[in-house]
Amino acid sequence: MKKVSALIAIFFFFSTAPAKAFNLIDFLFPPIQMQPSTRSVPGPALAPEVPSNDTYSNTLEDNIITCEGVATISKSWEPVQQDTGTTDANGNPIFEYVDYTAQGPITGEMDVENLSNDFYRNYQTFFARGGIKCTPDRAKAAFTNFDTDGTSASLRTTPYSQLLYYRSQFLLEIAQSLDQANPIDTVVQDYQIAWSCGGTCQELTNQSTGNSCRPVYISELLFGLKDEPIYYSSPAASPVTFPSNVLSNVQSHYGGNCSGPYGCYSTRSKGKSFSPLTKDLYELMYSQLNYIPKGNVNSKVTVVNYNCTDANGNPACPVPTSFDRTLPAAAAANANQNLGFINYAGQKTLSNPSLCDNVEKNSEIARDQPVDSSIALIAAFFQRVTAGNSLEKSVDIKVSSTYDAKVVDNTKVAEMAYSNMIPASTLKNNNLLDKSFSSTTTTNQNNPIPDPGYRADALYKEMQSLLRPASWF
Repeated sequence: MKKVSALIAIFFFFSTAPAKAFNLIDFLFPPIQMQPSTRSVPGPALAPEVPSNDTYSNTLEDNIITCEGVATISKSWEPVQQDTGTTDANGNPIFEYVDYTAQGPITGEMDVENLSNDFYRNYQTFFARGGIKCTPDRAKAAFTNFDTDGTSASLRTTPYSQLLYYRSQFLLEIAQSLDQANPIDTVVQDYQIAWSCGGTCQELTNQSTGNSCRPVYISELLFGLKDEPIYYSSPAASPVTFPSNVLSNVQSHYGGNCSGPYGCYSTRSKGKSFSPLTKDLYELMYSQLNYIPKGNVNSKVTVVNYNCTDANGNPACPVPTSFDRTLPAAAAANANQNLGFINYAGQKTLSNPSLCDNVEKNSEIARDQPVDSSIALIAAFFQRVTAGNSLEKSVDIKVSSTYDAKVVDNTKVAEMAYSNMIPASTLKNNNLLDKSFSSTTTTNQNNPIPDPGYRADALYKEMQSLLRPASWF
């Protein structure tokens, strides 16, 4: 374990200088305009670390965590005067206060525009990054490059035998994600990793690719290495070729048989025709493949609005409506694949681990914005207001936010792993362990929409700063 910690320390010690890292991260992690969550083949890659806008798991597992809360909306009605039709001695019309009906709807909105912290992006940077390089020399250079566009900690520090097992399970989920006939929701998605330009490999960062180039997806590695023993049913098992049903479906996908359960390559690639690369290229890509998924994960916000009134005129007829809320770059935190260098059994959750309680209000504004930034809050209301009186009515709208438990659990493991690398005195002096587990933005400070990872992100940033040379600051 000491050796592993040293490796991680080396990784961070040579991390990028702040000014350079900022520019590079902005390139590798451009803002994601989050799309409505639907299950479909991911679109074209935006950058090596951002497979596409729509690369995500669209449903939540059965093992979920739901935070309950309320958002309050209110409306006021002032006294109403009415012309009596008479005048005073000076001929001025006489008004009097009258009874009237105060009717809804009482409306408001809940802004869900901003995420509360950068945990997901930093977690992905640490564990899931690493683009495919097209030559052996560039692949070797990436592995020894500790810059932001180098190889991530998961590939650097995972024992090779475990890495091969995790990689095979990753490829299996890649294949399952393509199943259109029997959809299997996987966090892993078959995203693009390179371009093929007339049979020549081109990296995603190459801006000169034209109409002659076609996308290379991860599943193509299964096609190109179909005869190779690269599948491990368990970490201790001997490698064999992938299951025949998986390989036959992949063969159909790339062979133009669009009636198969995996669909057709040309359809998902907007008419691009498929021609295979050389086996040497497939082997080179496989040797660089990071088994930690990239992309986004779905959460849900459920709002209970009221569309009628009861006999007393109060809001009734509750109508719960769920909205998808994409967590950008959260796929790495939701991975089934074990992070080989972390001893899960030895990890003890830090205190105050609740996602739903003790939420920190954070003024930080993340870069990612959903298509719809607000959710309407509505409550029907009906009440008689007596003459000369005003009325103010507040209604609590039930709101819940639901997350896959794996995201929360892996966040706890990550923050414990980060804390192991920070001196106890630093943890104490900076009150890092006393920070809340989750947070909201100032935008959402009155709305119960927590995001996990506030403390983990603070620990990550502290660890990163400690392992950089003082001359960089």
